Amino acid sequence: MSDSETQEGFFSDLEEMSHKEIEQLLKNKEREIKIIEDEHNSLRNERRNQVEIVKSLRQAVGENEAISAERRELLKKFHQHRKSAEDARKKRDSVNLSIPPPSSILAEWMSETHQRLVTIDNDLTAVPTLHREIDMFKRFFELQAAYTRKQESERFHEDYVNQIKEIRIITKQLDATRNGKAENQNEETLSSDREETHSNANRKDVRKISKLIKKIDSQLDKISEERKELRKEAKRLRSYLRLTSSRGKPIKISEVKDRATSGDSLNTQELGALLRTGGLEELTKSNSNQTKKKNLKKTKGKKQRRKLGVARGGARLGSRVSKRDD
Repeated sequence: MSDSETQEGFFSDLEEMSHKEIEQLLKNKEREIKIIEDEHNSLRNERRNQVEIVKSLRQAVGENEAISAERRELLKKFHQHRKSAEDARKKRDSVNLSIPPPSSILAEWMSETHQRLVTIDNDLTAVPTLHREIDMFKRFFELQAAYTRKQESERFHEDYVNQIKEIRIITKQLDATRNGKAENQNEETLSSDREETHSNANRKDVRKISKLIKKIDSQLDKISEERKELRKEAKRLRSYLRLTSSRGKPIKISEVKDRATSGDSLNTQELGALLRTGGLEELTKSNSNQTKKKNLKKTKGKKQRRKLGVARGGARLGSRVSKRDD
């Protein structure tokens, strides 16, 4: 356990919570980490695919040699699959923007919500109110709708991946025919205008994809920072659960503090948990501050008595003057 984890106030927001609540909080954080890691991996794959496409486009733009009929046909297929891949990517991203969690997480949430709806608790005080039960039903139906849409997104992603695979195959074929000679000079001359237009379109696509790659890089940086913070918080929650457990039994720090403040005795496990979480230091400072305040009040409450001394030099001037007048 590092010093930073035992510093004052590091676990203060968790002291009033039960272990069950903290475990649920940790579970939610772990889900968020999984979601953000899936997004990170997806973006990395997306970046790699776009880099491969832009490399192929740059090679096509940079070619000065005559293009054979075979190569022209391959380039045509390349652009067709690239367009299909771009359409599938846009549809996939549109759904993912509105529904970020993967379908596995949505299915897990649906299962948990359904379980709460069909389970009757023996403790009548734990039975949800009508309003809460209606909210649970609404959430369940919303999750069902989200799950259906997410499956559509995954089909778009599958289509996108298949198009990328075809692009890779065509790229290898283009590499194999790059150094081949043209079938004849006449065909090159007749198609020169068309190739120039095609080259201009390729340059435009290169710029467009290059911007997309920069955007993905920015998203990856942002996600990496979010993932770092989530992992840090999950580690803090795990540490607190570990430090406030003794032989599998949870210890609530706020209750231990109250007992210590009131002068009740603490067992070694409770004292150890208080020490490990930094609660003992907080308690000592709090008692010290209270003592100082009490002493300050006592000091202010004391009346300052006026010191009366014997006057020197005889009677006052006023008295001497009055006697002289007499």
